[in-house]
Amino acid sequence: MSLFRTHGWRLLLVASGVLLAAGGPMHPAADGSDTLRQELATMTADESWVPGHSLVAASTVLLALGLWAAVRSRAWPASVQRTLTIVAAVVSVYVVETVFHLAAVVDSEELAHGHAAPVAMTHIGLATVLYPITGWAIVFLAWSFGRAWTGWRRGIALVGVVAGLAHAFSVPLTLLFPRAELSPVFALAGIALALFS
Repeated sequence: MSLFRTHGWRLLLVASGVLLAAGGPMHPAADGSDTLRQELATMTADESWVPGHSLVAASTVLLALGLWAAVRSRAWPASVQRTLTIVAAVVSVYVVETVFHLAAVVDSEELAHGHAAPVAMTHIGLATVLYPITGWAIVFLAWSFGRAWTGWRRGIALVGVVAGLAHAFSVPLTLLFPRAELSPVFALAGIALALFS
């Protein structure tokens, strides 16, 4: 039990990265040719929506648990510890968005027919706020690691900065440029975050 208490956060973070690497590529692609509502209707009707987003939601839960376990382990210098605590709290709130993201599937028919889609619209509202906040939190965490680490580990911090920036800008860019093909930005965010985890 003391082994898990000491190294459990590492296992949780690795498991988070593995699940994200498995679930992220299952996300249905959007080509930006339709409105956001129509694109969301098409994507939520795809059979890979539920399994892919289940893995992403589980990954986010493990990421939050891993960050909190890392906070409790006090394995990092005080400067990183403070940032780690803030990021753990932010990712914990972001878990709510991933659950609504997954649950948006219940509104697939409503989206397709132009009816009220409260779960899907809640997902969009939460994503608009929480993607940038979570992304910047990851950037600051990676930056803190980069200042504390030396040698090759700084490369890992750089991966975290890239992950955070891609995550932070993915949803705002989608809203600003709804007709653009922005799937690669989401893919970059997911791959980089999986590697960083």
